[in-house]
Amino acid sequence: MPILAGDVKLVASQVMDDVAEGGGAPTANVIVDGASNSLFNDISELDRAGGRVNLRKVFASIQTDTTDTYLGGNVIVSDPPSDPRVAVTIFSTQEVFDRRTQARDRIEAYLNKGSQWNGYLLENHIAGQRSIQLFQRVGAELPTIGKTLFLVMNEGLANEYSQYVRITRIESETRTFSYGTGSGIQDYQAVVVSCDLSDALRYDFPGSPPDRLFTMANGKTRTRDTVVADAAKYCGVVKTTQPVAIGDVAASVSSVFTQLVPSAQTETPLLDLTAGGTAETLIESDNGTVSYTSAAAFNASTVLSVGNAIQPGTLSISVSGATLTDNGGDLVSGATVVGTVNYGRGQITLASSAPTYSGTKTISFRPAAAPIRVADTAGVRVDIESRSYNYILTIVPSPAPGTLQVSYRAQGKWYDLRDNGAGVLKGVSPEYGVGTVSYTTGTVAVTLGALPDVGSEIVYAWGGKANYFNRASSAIAPPSVTLQLTHAGVTPGSVTITWNDGTARSATDDGKGSISGHASGSINYQTGLIQITPTVLPAGGQTYSVAYTWGPPNEEEFEAPLRNGDGSIDVEVDFDGLIPGTVELEWNLLIDLYEYISTTPAELQLIARIDPIKIVKDDGLGVLRDPQGMAFGTVNYATGVVHFTPDTTVRIPVARYNVTQIGWTRTDGRVLPVYRNLFSHWEYIPAGASMPIDDTGWAKVRYRAAGASNATNDSFTAGALAIDLTPTFAENIVPGSVCFTLGGKTYFDRLGSLYYDLDPVTGAATLAGQINYANGAANITAWVPAAANAVALRSLLTTLDGTPVDEVTFRVPASPVRPSSLQILATRLSGGTINVSANNNGDIIGTDVLGSIDYETGVVRVRFGAWVAAAGNEGQSWYDPDAVVTIEGVAKIFKPVPVFADTIKYNAVAYSYLPLDADIIGLDPVRLPQDGRVPIFRAGDFAVIGHTATVGPFTATSGQVVDCGRQRLSRVRVLDGNGEVVTTDYTADLEAGTVTFGVVTGLVQPVTVEHRIEDMAQVSDVQISGRLTFTRQITHDYPVGSHVSSALVSGDLRAYVSNLFDQASWNGSFLDAIQGAAATATYNDVLAPIVVTNAGAITERWAIQFTNATSFNVIGEHVGVIATGSTGSDIAPINPATGKPYFTLAAVGWGSGWATGNVLRFNTTGALFPVWVVRTIQQGPETVTNDAFTLLVRGDVDRP
Repeated sequence: MPILAGDVKLVASQVMDDVAEGGGAPTANVIVDGASNSLFNDISELDRAGGRVNLRKVFASIQTDTTDTYLGGNVIVSDPPSDPRVAVTIFSTQEVFDRRTQARDRIEAYLNKGSQWNGYLLENHIAGQRSIQLFQRVGAELPTIGKTLFLVMNEGLANEYSQYVRITRIESETRTFSYGTGSGIQDYQAVVVSCDLSDALRYDFPGSPPDRLFTMANGKTRTRDTVVADAAKYCGVVKTTQPVAIGDVAASVSSVFTQLVPSAQTETPLLDLTAGGTAETLIESDNGTVSYTSAAAFNASTVLSVGNAIQPGTLSISVSGATLTDNGGDLVSGATVVGTVNYGRGQITLASSAPTYSGTKTISFRPAAAPIRVADTAGVRVDIESRSYNYILTIVPSPAPGTLQVSYRAQGKWYDLRDNGAGVLKGVSPEYGVGTVSYTTGTVAVTLGALPDVGSEIVYAWGGKANYFNRASSAIAPPSVTLQLTHAGVTPGSVTITWNDGTARSATDDGKGSISGHASGSINYQTGLIQITPTVLPAGGQTYSVAYTWGPPNEEEFEAPLRNGDGSIDVEVDFDGLIPGTVELEWNLLIDLYEYISTTPAELQLIARIDPIKIVKDDGLGVLRDPQGMAFGTVNYATGVVHFTPDTTVRIPVARYNVTQIGWTRTDGRVLPVYRNLFSHWEYIPAGASMPIDDTGWAKVRYRAAGASNATNDSFTAGALAIDLTPTFAENIVPGSVCFTLGGKTYFDRLGSLYYDLDPVTGAATLAGQINYANGAANITAWVPAAANAVALRSLLTTLDGTPVDEVTFRVPASPVRPSSLQILATRLSGGTINVSANNNGDIIGTDVLGSIDYETGVVRVRFGAWVAAAGNEGQSWYDPDAVVTIEGVAKIFKPVPVFADTIKYNAVAYSYLPLDADIIGLDPVRLPQDGRVPIFRAGDFAVIGHTATVGPFTATSGQVVDCGRQRLSRVRVLDGNGEVVTTDYTADLEAGTVTFGVVTGLVQPVTVEHRIEDMAQVSDVQISGRLTFTRQITHDYPVGSHVSSALVSGDLRAYVSNLFDQASWNGSFLDAIQGAAATATYNDVLAPIVVTNAGAITERWAIQFTNATSFNVIGEHVGVIATGSTGSDIAPINPATGKPYFTLAAVGWGSGWATGNVLRFNTTGALFPVWVVRTIQQGPETVTNDAFTLLVRGDVDRP
């Protein structure tokens, strides 16, 4: 007999309640169609106030006395609750006997633990705390609001305990920490991140102390990132927002998510954030190889430090019998990976499986620098036409190694792919996608792990080398000693310096400002400042004696001096008889930018912040010269007349750009390429500089006139040597890039201090001085006395502050963003500030600023400049004919007005979600999405479009035929006057769309006929906007408000027996393979097959265990011992839920030879499908008095 509609039932589980024991096996209780509270209780006031999640387990059960197949079984929520604050979701664990605890664990497993976080728990935290502190490197990625981290103690051990924690607020602070070495105390910097949590800590979590290598202590709490595991597949129902017609292959729905747990929204201010983020850029800064030797053993897990960043591909460690090298971040010995290399940190970590390397070892590498700067950005708009798994973009100039990050949004969640420094882009999980970047061509190719959401952006962020200069090849003077005499106005030719470093030494001045002898140097006679460079390094604390004569110096200032006809200037001081070598002239200059302006548009110019001062001195022969020896005038010592030409040439930095097509955007409904003026490099060009010709000009003359001189002697104890690392460049030194040799020692910088004698194993070194990164001045406090005074640069990187950009694309770290809350501030390259806000529609419009924000995703794209007519601008440096577009009938081009990248700040207000009490809502929400929503549609899943309409109410008559007005119905249901479901006295012709009533005597009138049409289709694409695309055409017309349900597929349902075997003994374990020897006897299932029915069988593993040669117990894995029997009679234990046998074993099948302890093992699969139903109640008042939803069990049967 075929399966009839009445044979398909929805039955309750053992415990229909929100307790740990909820769920369990199927029962005889049938869920009555249309009955109130048949699944869930009414919603309480407390549930409305705080939110709640209810779980109920039911079974789709096929109850026939046959094993006919219910084909293609699936369950859907066909009609949602009427209350918009209530959602119903279904999922299946595929387990017949599981309880609410196991179902809850499956739901909460949306997030799972991932890789170790780039920081660790700082010091101890105790149960009950609602905040944690993390210890991280400077520049490491900070956790974001809403981020979930995993804390685990004793990981992998029997006493392991853990907790997932969600961050609701963060504060970060860069602090200075210290550690002791054999030579004293050394400082380092780290970031301490304070994180507020949504729930209190449930356990004590011991943390680790601060560590300069950022290594977690053994036996302490480990902090891990989390990844989306999405262990459960959820199904629900949403409404269509547009009509669906016959032949359509897509539908638009209100959402592709369902509310799984309640959430409460609040606002979080985001203040003074950097738009582009930061990137650690690895840049060559070397002038050769640096080497260290160590005799200490290199053991497994040893961390080695080399003082500076390492250029990839240059590391070599010579060990006994082998050479270790780096390869893409791995430390390898031949083809074997024995460790990892952190290029930016200059650290080498041996693997836990690495062998011990003893003996003397030499570590060689070429230094690099790893500055942390604001990243450059670009974006590619994702439209229906451009949506793909693969994206290619070329960035010119190319990104620096290890800096590129590509972010994309899929199903409402952001995923990041990062460059590993070897040109490979990877995510936290391989499922996020992969990619490559060429450091030569700048081509970036990524394959995303999922199709990105339509309307979102593929966001690229990277660091470049354009703003940096490798100055390691520059010539610098050896270390010098500075002596400031007590008296100014020193008499030229009177200076004698003496000292004794074991040998008597002396040096004298030549009357022209130069010093020679056992030291070379110079003296400023006017100020009495002496700088000498001894030929050999002096002893520490060396005493110097200086004998000299002096007289009172004079200084006169001349305001707005007049020029002669040839442009020169003459000034006359009050005294005549000037002493040769004592005259110094100083005047102010203005830089003439005419040449610069003539070739560079004003909006691309760097404003001149500081005008220079020029100082020249007389050479003792009456000529005024600058430090480079160039003549600028003369002095008449007898008359006191100073004649000079106040004009000169200086070199100024100019920003250079490449016009490059990078990314795409949508404007006025069109997809347009974005042409960027990408900053290429700074170029120094000559510019004229002269004294102002108005009243702001001035000149100062300092001198000594003839007169009596006073003899004196000063004594000095010098404590430090001075080196100017940037004598000819007004550039800042990049911290961490300094390395030079002096007196046989290798010096390197660390957080503003200089060190030598690095121990690679411990990272300890001897403090040897300080460095001023702004002016390049290094003070050496420790050196090797009597060594040759010669310095050689090995590494030095400098920079000009500020990277010009004309566009920025970024995403706000928390979304959605409150409309009209975004404010953007920046400083223009040409001067002036930008302060602009987004309007309620997300448009950003201001003077030379245009852009937009997607408030839902938090993606912001801003361009600095304006659209101008292309005509007349063909000669501009930013013009490219391919960049011309037609806007409102006019050919236009974007004219950039760059800003400094590191000045782009923004403020915004993001919506965040209040933590809800897990005990109240019934689930722990920490491992679920912050907004409580999960996707219910995915590519490859099945969806059912349905629409239910009614005829009536009307008074039915016997034999009446009701035409439902549409054909090919999927279901008909008749409701009587009391709203009860009528199951008899009518027949339905679904194909024709008619209902024919039989005898209606006793039928409660009036009646209503519900009729439903459906289409089931496989989903080929899901977009965050709510657009679903199917693999086949739709066969009905559906109005707006129809329902689209995701189908929970059970597959074919029928009862059957599997995995029949016997074995000689049994230890009580239900395994699906024979353990030990087979029994001598066997059950003949060919002669007497085990009989099951759809109504009686359940999904269970069975053991028939013999207690003697003929008697046995019937044991189920979950139901236990349910019967005893013997080989002499049939055995058919009854399923109490249905009154039908679980199975039937015929006596004729047993044969003989059974012995005590023998067991017959087999499995049965029932014609039932377990379904967990989740009711989610959001906070808020009720909107309907009586609410209901519909669960529909669907499938097909063989036609008779």
